Amino acid sequence: MSTPQRDTSRHSTPDVAIVGAGAAGLAAARRLQKAGYTVQILEAAGRIGGRAWTDTSAFGVPVDMGCSWMSGANKNSLVKHARALGYQLINHTEAPSQLFVEGRPATDAEEEAFEAARAALDDTLKTAGRKGFDGPAADVLPKDLPFSGTAQSWLGPMDYGVDFKDLSPIDHWDQADDQPSYLVKEGYGSVVASLGTGLPVALNTTVKRIDWSGSDVQIDTDQGTLRARACLVTVSTGVLASGAITFVPEMPIRQQEALHGVPMGLLVKVPMLFDGAKLGLKDNAWVTYKVPEDMPARACFFIGWPCGHDYLFGNIGGDLGWELSRAGADETVDFALGELVGMVGSDARKHFRKGLMTDWATNPLTLGAYAVERPGHKGARKALGKSLGKKVFFAGEAVAGERAALANGAYDNGRKLAKKIIKTLG
Repeated sequence: MSTPQRDTSRHSTPDVAIVGAGAAGLAAARRLQKAGYTVQILEAAGRIGGRAWTDTSAFGVPVDMGCSWMSGANKNSLVKHARALGYQLINHTEAPSQLFVEGRPATDAEEEAFEAARAALDDTLKTAGRKGFDGPAADVLPKDLPFSGTAQSWLGPMDYGVDFKDLSPIDHWDQADDQPSYLVKEGYGSVVASLGTGLPVALNTTVKRIDWSGSDVQIDTDQGTLRARACLVTVSTGVLASGAITFVPEMPIRQQEALHGVPMGLLVKVPMLFDGAKLGLKDNAWVTYKVPEDMPARACFFIGWPCGHDYLFGNIGGDLGWELSRAGADETVDFALGELVGMVGSDARKHFRKGLMTDWATNPLTLGAYAVERPGHKGARKALGKSLGKKVFFAGEAVAGERAALANGAYDNGRKLAKKIIKTLG
């Protein structure tokens, strides 16, 4: 697979200016350009892809530091794109699962109890969401359920990026099934980056102000000003809430409230490179250990040797993820390694080579991993997606409906908004 070639020319008066070169922005630009509109993508980072990012330098092999799974693969628009470009997709739908209890492999009965807890929690949340309960998910949990804390840790912080106290059953009910799913051996981030081929992307260009008071939209950046007939904003809700981009006039109050209702959750990924020793763990396995029932737990669960590479993926989410992000990479990697040793023994330290920590929490261009609808804020995602005067539009995973928090959700939403912009511009 060749490196995607961008159009490095800059348009000062495009039909549409797009803020952000992630999946949503790239998808929208491709559709608009195909329809004959001029576009200019403005990206604050020095690369394209947004929160889909495959690092190939740290370990010498592809490591997905952001999006990792092609979820809902039977309806995932990016699967066809990846296959057409020759990417190797690894089916992760029926991946093996390894559970440890107090430093030993779980018994069959313990594994059954864990799976029963996962199913019970999922059913409980879906039932509550279907009935319209919009309080904290923690308020509807079954009582005295064995392995409840372990199941909660996967479903809450390591799936949604928040603990159950910050998770709405309605948001859970609204999401589509994430199976079947695939891993990408060359990296999911590489697939998303390939969408940038032939598109005009201005890197290292930070948008400061969007003025939609006139007949056109004026976009002020640290590299100059441009005007466009319409502007599509695809940055995270963390960035929008930070005030890094000023809107003139301001967003309507309802939209500001909606922004508060869709804050960023956090999943910290901790890739850990080893010398080839397998430590008794299977390739592509979900590696879990029993945690205390007091929530939120201090847990780091793993993906074993994804795509056969010599690294593990530690996953730390929710409140603990924010705490360790503030502490820094060294402390986070040390915590993850300690949790691994608690499962497989001290040999893990002997074979360990180095570890990394994703910085989505502290990165000013993200300020979190992906958006989650806060309890008590039903409909916030939809409200946030409203346009400003049919001139400024919003797209991305936060407003992607049943595919929220996913790269393919952002991609599909970007295409949807491009269609809306085409209809508006005529």
